[in-house]
Amino acid sequence: MPLADDLAAFQGDAATAFAGAADVAAVETARIALLGRQGRIVALQEAFRAAPPEEKRNLGPLFNAAKQAAETAWKDAQARLADQGDGGPLDITQPAPAHRPGSIHPLSRLGREVERVFTSMGFSVVDGPHAEHDDYNFTRLNIPQDHPARDAQDTFWLTDGRCLRTHTSSVQSRFYELAGQGRLTLPLRSVVVGRVFRYEAVDATHDNTFTQVEGFVVDRGITVSHLVGTLTTLLKGLIGRDDVEVRLRPAYYPFVEPGFDVDIRSPSAPPEVRYHDWMELLGCGMIHPQVLRNGGIDPAEWNGFAFGLGLERLAMVRHGISDIRVFHGGDLRSLRQFAY
Repeated sequence: MPLADDLAAFQGDAATAFAGAADVAAVETARIALLGRQGRIVALQEAFRAAPPEEKRNLGPLFNAAKQAAETAWKDAQARLADQGDGGPLDITQPAPAHRPGSIHPLSRLGREVERVFTSMGFSVVDGPHAEHDDYNFTRLNIPQDHPARDAQDTFWLTDGRCLRTHTSSVQSRFYELAGQGRLTLPLRSVVVGRVFRYEAVDATHDNTFTQVEGFVVDRGITVSHLVGTLTTLLKGLIGRDDVEVRLRPAYYPFVEPGFDVDIRSPSAPPEVRYHDWMELLGCGMIHPQVLRNGGIDPAEWNGFAFGLGLERLAMVRHGISDIRVFHGGDLRSLRQFAY
């Protein structure tokens, strides 16, 4: 049987070729010549198919044995060279390949700083659900049914009647209810750092998903002075300047009375910095008595203040960023600028 002789020669040549291969390239060359798509194994397979049926009964085991032996020799050669390495000289003084480490997202980092400042003032860090009931997100906050914030243009409504919270003030509603039910002991000093969602067009200064910082205090004898002192301490700590000035201007928010818009400035900051002169940063006010009443808290005995601050806006001021889409765009070139 000439084919039997060819199979024996193929098996022997494979063993010799793979055993004598000195490097990875030689192993690959031998594999292509012997086991590749146009290698010797293909011609042997075609000869086996063309053999008479009475000979295939004896040639089949020989063909399989030759092919398996060649593949085993190939794998043994690969393992042998892997154990030996590439055999080249090793320079132990060469630095290891550089690995780019990960970093904390600038919003996460700033959020942690906000929490540290507030915990240093005796605040507790709290949060609530993202999918919120209308009652907590609007009604208990003195926002009536005909308020524009309930429209489809401003709110993501879910099929079960809930909505994605439009502000972290919904957490206030939940905690006031717990206090009114006696499940939470007054006074309250809490801060929320969490995501909120609004159905609006995305541009350089607006996004449909952003992070809001909500602080609220309920105690006896709280005044606007306590509010100003808290905000001044927060902004000095986050901006890193001792000369930060805070200015309050009257403003309307349904859940506070009186309400204010807060401007800040730092006269000694460089002129190109946005807060070198007055700039608006956040809204705040004294908690509306009806909001406390909705939670079961007696406003004749307790009062307090609340404020809301967009974390992205604070980060933009702090880092001189002009486009809010940097934070949620996923462009690593932008995010790596804030890694340290």
